[in-house]
Amino acid sequence: MSQGKIWIVGAGPGASDLLTIRALRALESADVILTDALITDDVRSLFPEKSIVIEVGKRSGDGINPMERQQNIHNQMIMYHSLGHQVVRLKSGDPMVYGRGVEEIRFLLESDVEFELIPGISAGMAAANEYWVPLTERGKSSGIHFHSAIKVGGEKSDLDGIIREIENNDTVVIYMGLERLSEMAFELNQRLSKETNINVISKVSYTDSDILSGNTKFFSKIDQSDLPASPAVIILGNHTKVPGKITSRRMDKKSLKSHVRKLLAQPFLNLF
Repeated sequence: MSQGKIWIVGAGPGASDLLTIRALRALESADVILTDALITDDVRSLFPEKSIVIEVGKRSGDGINPMERQQNIHNQMIMYHSLGHQVVRLKSGDPMVYGRGVEEIRFLLESDVEFELIPGISAGMAAANEYWVPLTERGKSSGIHFHSAIKVGGEKSDLDGIIREIENNDTVVIYMGLERLSEMAFELNQRLSKETNINVISKVSYTDSDILSGNTKFFSKIDQSDLPASPAVIILGNHTKVPGKITSRRMDKKSLKSHVRKLLAQPFLNLF
């Protein structure tokens, strides 16, 4: 029997061309893929036809106990590994950013099986790059803080720490916060010493991604139906304004090829 191996792989924010080369290689070798619910069709199109694909991600309102779900994932990883399969545990974003990656690492270490962790681009980082939102800026903002709007068990996160970070001119990135945005913006508008900028980036790296920017006062009054679609990340802080007007920067494959041909025809390339 062949030797099994397990990869815990970050799939990035959604676009398949934002996967790392190492992640792509792991997928290509996979016999079994245990995939999160948020993995996009674009990434799924890269799954090998030979692989067994098992949906293990959380679905809203599915009623499954989180601990039981995680234990089931552990059991399946070990079972397929023991059968000599190459197993990919595929996670949205980065496994170590709200991806429960460390829980699976601890389990695999205790089980004494071979595994490898492959990072992915987290949605907060991808969103900042896609829409030019500065996370740090020399002389203005030097700290980045990641938060989840919802704690384990559904408890809401308080804003005390976030307020201190914003007052310190740091940047705050909030995951899973869209439903609470108006409520959070209202409290921030009341408690901060000055209004701060908020960017809501929806469907990061998808073909229909979008951004809505404003200040705390604007978002404290916005209707929920006017917010961008989920999934979304929120980037806020005193120095997070987009430095220019956002326009569509996407090119289809035909346009991209044409752009490359024009670039290759430039005289300066003859110097090399």
